[in-house]
Amino acid sequence: MKYIITTTVCLLFIAGCTTRNFTNTPRTAIEQLLLSAAVDNAVAKFHVPQLAGRKTYLDFSNLNCIDAEYVKAAVRARFAQIGADLVKDPEQADYIAEISSGALGTEYKSSLLGIPSIPVPGSPTPLPELALARGVEQTGIAKLLVFIHADGEVVTTDHYYGKAERSEGFILWFRFQPTDDIRKAWEQADNKLKTESPKN
Repeated sequence: MKYIITTTVCLLFIAGCTTRNFTNTPRTAIEQLLLSAAVDNAVAKFHVPQLAGRKTYLDFSNLNCIDAEYVKAAVRARFAQIGADLVKDPEQADYIAEISSGALGTEYKSSLLGIPSIPVPGSPTPLPELALARGVEQTGIAKLLVFIHADGEVVTTDHYYGKAERSEGFILWFRFQPTDDIRKAWEQADNKLKTESPKN
C-alpha cells in the first residue's frame, strides 16, 4: 500500500511539472476579421466606369482610421480590378481619387434572459448569473468616401458602406449561431482557391 501511494505521488509530480505560457494579442482576430470583411464589402461596391484604362492617382492623405494600411491595399486592388491604370505621380494622372473614412469600427450588443450577476455587499465575488438564454452580436461597420476629380472638376462623389456580422446564442447548454459572415467569407475564399488552383 505504501508503495502504491509513493508511486502515485511521484506520478502526480511528474505530470504536473510542465507548464506552458499562453498570450493573446491586444486585438482579437474576430475584431480584425469583422473590420477587414466590412472594408471588403464596402470596396466591392466601387464601380466607376470612367476610370477604365485611364491613369488614376489614389490620394490617401485624408484617410485616418484603424487598419488604414489594409484599407489602402483593398482600395488599390479594387481600382486595379475595375481597370484603372494606377500611377504614383498625381501630375501624370487623368483622375485623382481621394479616399477617406467616415467610420471603421465594431458594435457589440448582448441580451440575457435570466438573472444577471449580482454584487454581494462585503464580498469581492458576485453571485454568478443564471442564464436561461443569452445572445451576443458583434458587427464590423465601414463607411468610405471616394471623391474623384479631374482638372478641378468633380467627376463623382460617393459614400460606400460595408458591414460584417457575427452572432451566437445560447439556450441553457445549447449553442447556435444564426449569423457568421467571417466563416462564410473564409469558406468562399477557400473554395475559390480550390477552384483556381492548378490540378496536377
